[in-house]
Amino acid sequence: MVRAEFGGLLMTNIAVRDGIAGPESLPVRPKDPTVPTNPWSPPLDAPDIHGLLNAVRRWEPVDWNAVYDGLDAVLNDEVSHHAAGPAERQAGAPLHEYDDAKELAQRFRGALMQLVNRGLRDEADEKHPDIAKLIERARALRSEELPGDPWQDLGLLRKLGRITLDLAERLDEVGIVRGLVEC
Repeated sequence: MVRAEFGGLLMTNIAVRDGIAGPESLPVRPKDPTVPTNPWSPPLDAPDIHGLLNAVRRWEPVDWNAVYDGLDAVLNDEVSHHAAGPAERQAGAPLHEYDDAKELAQRFRGALMQLVNRGLRDEADEKHPDIAKLIERARALRSEELPGDPWQDLGLLRKLGRITLDLAERLDEVGIVRGLVEC
C-alpha cells in the first residue's frame, strides 16, 4: 500500500497482481495543471435525442420494387432492369394521369438518400470521380421542389429517376450495392 499526500489530500493506491500475489505499490501522480481536462458532455441533449428516436421510429426502408415501378413510369419504359415490366400508360401523357407526383418524388428522394449515404460510407466519391459527380447531382436534385405544373413535375421526376438509376447502376458496378439493378 502506498500513501502519498498531495495538496492536503491523502491518496492511497493498492494493486494486486494476478489476484494471488500480495499488494504491490504503484506510483501515484498528482494532476498536472498544464494538461487540460474537459468534462464529458453528451453530443445531444434530451429533446434532440427524442427527436432522433422519433425519426428512427418513422423511418421506413426503401421499397426498391416501387422505386423501379416509378422509374418505369417516368422514364417511358427506358428501364429494362425491373422484373415487373413497364407500367401501362399512354406515351407522352403527363404524370398526374397515372401516378401521384409528390409520392413518386419522395420515393426517389428516399432511394437517392440511401444510395448517396452508401456511396459516401464506402468512400466511392473519393475512389471514383464519376460517382462523386453523381452524388453531387443527386444532392442538388433531392432538394428541388416540384413546380406544381404536371409537365414541369414530370421533368423533375425524370431527372430524379435518371440520377437514381444511374447512381444505383454505378454503385452496383463497383460492388457497393448488390441486387438493386436486375439485368
